[in-house]
Amino acid sequence: MTDSKPTKDSSIADTAWIRTSKLSRHYVRGPQEVRALDGVDLTISHGEFVAVVGSSGSGKSTLLNLLAGLDTPTEGQIFIAGEELNTFSRKRLSRYRAEQIGMVFQSFNLISHKTAQENVETALYFNETPKSERRKLSREMLSRLGLAERLDHHPADLSGGEQQRVALARALVKNPQILFADEPTGNLDRENTAAISAMLKSFNQNGVTVVMVTHDSELANTCARRIISMDYGKIVTDVATDVDAGGAK
Repeated sequence: MTDSKPTKDSSIADTAWIRTSKLSRHYVRGPQEVRALDGVDLTISHGEFVAVVGSSGSGKSTLLNLLAGLDTPTEGQIFIAGEELNTFSRKRLSRYRAEQIGMVFQSFNLISHKTAQENVETALYFNETPKSERRKLSREMLSRLGLAERLDHHPADLSGGEQQRVALARALVKNPQILFADEPTGNLDRENTAAISAMLKSFNQNGVTVVMVTHDSELANTCARRIISMDYGKIVTDVATDVDAGGAK
């Protein structure tokens, strides 16, 4: 399959970094249709820090997976910087995931037999970064996140907070334009939650657009400049917070 020509929406290309139009994702479970996402219209500007909150089953993780190209919509459209994600070929979609976005998950998703440095290097395998440069960039990012003394440690030898910092380093080492974070502090204690929160805000201040799914309202109010609440696959509220562009309240 060859790459299709990106579809541009000139009306939003200059103002919206991410946009969805009537975005839906439905699943069939036995005799029932589950409307995990149901006609969502959403616009996120470049450099925003947006938190998506809601109870389990509200559609927030489904939305994140669609925006990250990990799932495909049943209906509707997704635009990233004016390009319609729905039209991407497999090759173009893989390049989007490898080069333009970073992802952090609640469960860390580290490779157990690889060291912290090797785990971070995996993010650079698919964008043709030379081996020597992969090592250099991985060391620098881990050091930036306070893990200079943990480069050769395996995940089992790291604390939960350290593992999440490795996962964050892996997501950010390729200098993504967008960071998608799905419950990034869900398995962490309050101290480590505060540390990860500070790191996310720091990278956002440096220009990374952050879209974070969380059930932690305190985390959302501390980090995000905008909070979107979801229920039954729909957006129910979309409000600005008093967190300024510098990440302080």
